Amino acid sequence: MLIYDEIGAYGVSAKGFLAELSALLDDAPIDLRLNSPGGSVFDAVAIHNALSRHAGTVTVWIDGIAASAASYIAMAGDEIVMPENAFLMIHDPAGLVMGTAEDMRAMAEALDKVKGSLVSGYAAKSGRTPEEVSALMAAET
Repeated sequence: MLIYDEIGAYGVSAKGFLAELSALLDDAPIDLRLNSPGGSVFDAVAIHNALSRHAGTVTVWIDGIAASAASYIAMAGDEIVMPENAFLMIHDPAGLVMGTAEDMRAMAEALDKVKGSLVSGYAAKSGRTPEEVSALMAAET
């Protein structure tokens, strides 16, 4: 399988990826080639969860970059292979909002919830503490 594009509506959507995934046997091993600048965190979470549910072994190959939302997809791999010249980048979630002060506060709360979810996933895969992962995300590492 290949994700060499943005994650989301203008690239590789969760819907399109899941259609491709469902064409495979339930226990088929998957080699996922990844080179993506990221995109929609919600599409990435859906792709990550679908790969995590897959009964076969999932090997993620980071061929160039797995940035932002794409880095979270990579965490679904049973094995992650990343050459020395490849990149993986994590950062705090971001979003756009227009409206009232209450709309701004609601967006901030939503971003905090998204970060909490991502921190848990990165920490579980990396073996680092949630506090360490949170600091790495804040620093855009």
